[in-house]
Amino acid sequence: MHYLYLHGFTSGASSYKGGYFRERFAEKGQTLHTPDLNGGDFEHLTLSSQLAIVEALADSLDGDLTLLGSSMGAYVAALFAEHHPRVRQLVLIAPAFQFTTRYLKQMDPAVLENWRKSGFIKIFHHAYGENRRLHYGIVEDAARHDANPLARQLPALLIHGLHDEPVPYRYSIDYLADHPGTRLLLLSSDHQMADQVEVIWQYVAHFLGL
Repeated sequence: MHYLYLHGFTSGASSYKGGYFRERFAEKGQTLHTPDLNGGDFEHLTLSSQLAIVEALADSLDGDLTLLGSSMGAYVAALFAEHHPRVRQLVLIAPAFQFTTRYLKQMDPAVLENWRKSGFIKIFHHAYGENRRLHYGIVEDAARHDANPLARQLPALLIHGLHDEPVPYRYSIDYLADHPGTRLLLLSSDHQMADQVEVIWQYVAHFLGL
């Protein structure tokens, strides 16, 4: 079994949660792969570009896969699992389902229209510690992907913060309706859940049998 952790939007391979989980996996004698989904070109980031990075990594590994993901990374993990039966189980942390609809609704209409017309917007990238340009292509590409992916039934653990504002926990509850075998853990935390990583790890380790 190979384990992959997919970071969130405006994050990176050296994210806090990714690094924490990588250390915990190492203590269990396991390797946690943490690819950089920015691909060295955040300006042209799309869901498709992230899926291509995951696919390239998966192709380099033999055997079954377990995908862990945070926020957009969790959404990418679900999209990938739908078409790759090698993925045997999922851990989705604050999964950013319905990315296009939800993210765009949170934007000022004038800002959104300017983004569409100009082609670019500047947003703060946490991994780089500065504002970076992002092409409108991410919106156009996202429309080609299922807002609520994964018709497959496979073991999954969803973890969500009760005070998550960017991605309300009701999206994870809605996911349960079509995936009754999924386990859902709701914690008193926000979207980042940085204050709950130790608790999250305990549940993840138990779920994965580590």
